[in-house]
Amino acid sequence: MRELSIMRNRLKNKHAFIALAIFIIVMMVMVSCNKKDSHAAHDEYTCPMHPTVVQDKPGTCPICGMDLVKKSRQGDEVKITAELGYLLKPTNAIVTSSIKTITPTRKDMEVKAEVKGVVVHDTRKLATISARYGGRIEKLFIRYNQQAISKGQKIFEIYSPELITAQRELLYLLKSDSTNTRLIDASKQKLGLLGMSEAQVNKLISSKEESYSFPVYSPVNGYIMEHPRSDKDEMSGRSEITSELKVREGMYVTPGESIFTVVSHSDLWAEFDVHQRDVPAVKLSDPLTITVDNSSEGMQAKVDLIQPFIKDGESLTKVRSYLQNPHQHYHAGELVTATFTSSANRLWIPISSKLDLGTQEIVFIKRRGTFRPQVISSGRQSDNWIEVLKGVEPGDSLAYNSQFMVDSESFIKVRN
Repeated sequence: MRELSIMRNRLKNKHAFIALAIFIIVMMVMVSCNKKDSHAAHDEYTCPMHPTVVQDKPGTCPICGMDLVKKSRQGDEVKITAELGYLLKPTNAIVTSSIKTITPTRKDMEVKAEVKGVVVHDTRKLATISARYGGRIEKLFIRYNQQAISKGQKIFEIYSPELITAQRELLYLLKSDSTNTRLIDASKQKLGLLGMSEAQVNKLISSKEESYSFPVYSPVNGYIMEHPRSDKDEMSGRSEITSELKVREGMYVTPGESIFTVVSHSDLWAEFDVHQRDVPAVKLSDPLTITVDNSSEGMQAKVDLIQPFIKDGESLTKVRSYLQNPHQHYHAGELVTATFTSSANRLWIPISSKLDLGTQEIVFIKRRGTFRPQVISSGRQSDNWIEVLKGVEPGDSLAYNSQFMVDSESFIKVRN
């Protein structure tokens, strides 16, 4: 009987425990439902641009008109699907867009390269007038720079003690030792080396009187130009061509000093610094069109010289064309533009497809529905097309306008 009583008590306790457990579970479910209802009843919507705008139902912002979005709560989770996996990659390495695409095309294109240059004097036609002896300029017959001058025209007269001494030596030999032909010929030769012509020497012998001023004549036809008086003038920029002369009557000159240069305006050069990517298209004797800046008139010429050189650390090539200027339509110092025309069968893309990053040139290639940046190497340009040397293939699909693939805060990361 005692054992039966114990068993009855155990059964009662067990039933009570089960009932208590059921009661607790029911209460938890009710509390959870109440929380969900409470959360659902207290959902709030706000404007992304104006966080102060908050309401309890969807709508539009009264300030900017944007659709209100549901405010997120702590603990909410976002499930990442396969479609959203693409958007988890860095925005600077991949772009999703529906922009128009194009395919690189291999075709023949007429390439026109425009190169800036300047007109300079033909150095083969320059004549330098220098002092063969030291002295003082007594008379100056030139009034301004670039004054027209003819061959044989007197430029200035100079007083030279050295030349006066050489004349007196010859006159003394002729008077005291007229039979010494060796010394007389040497004295004549000395006067010739100092700049006296044969006619001037014969005049000296016949008149038996030395001259105290000696004329200097122009050896060629052209225009007179003045040299800088010193290295200091040249460094300070005073060597620039101006109408005012710095040489004055009464100035002293030293032996060997260059005073004037006579240049010809009938023979000029047009020189252009051609970029390396355009050099392969330029050949000797190729035709080109030269146009003076701010002028619509063009002149047909040809390539007469191609000379590679380095300027400011950049490899360039100088192209020269000889200009015939009998009517002096062109002048030294004028800025001109040369147009080179050639044909090339290459791979071409629209210039809008290329994006210049400064140190790299890229295009956006579409693969598996997304655009990825790709480094390319470009060549010459023809109208709105640009030559691609490497980086893309004829079958690639490229974004037509690469500028639409980035915004102001993007930093493109290229992975090749």
